[in-house]
Amino acid sequence: MSDAWHAACPLADLPPGSRKLIKIESVDIALFNLAGTIYAIKNRCPHRSGPLIRGFVDPTGGIKCPMHGWRFDLRDGSSERPAQATTYPTKIENGYIYLAFPSPRLD
Repeated sequence: MSDAWHAACPLADLPPGSRKLIKIESVDIALFNLAGTIYAIKNRCPHRSGPLIRGFVDPTGGIKCPMHGWRFDLRDGSSERPAQATTYPTKIENGYIYLAFPSPRLD
């Protein structure tokens, strides 16, 4: 699989300190703007599928699942728990947020 860049939303729709839920190819993705840096993470916690969009964002760039408090790093999905969240690279071009999302192989 290779990653393809998908337009997520206009940057103006995600001002600093905000969050937004989007869908790409039937996958819910939570976007966060932390002091001008954009993060994208699959919206479902890998522990019990809690909605990460509703989680608590800490000052070090982590998101805590609202169901059981498991914390994931928004940069790479890492956790001190035995789980890894799925994150997506982001970029901003021409006033739009894009994220890299795996494209299926067409062999």
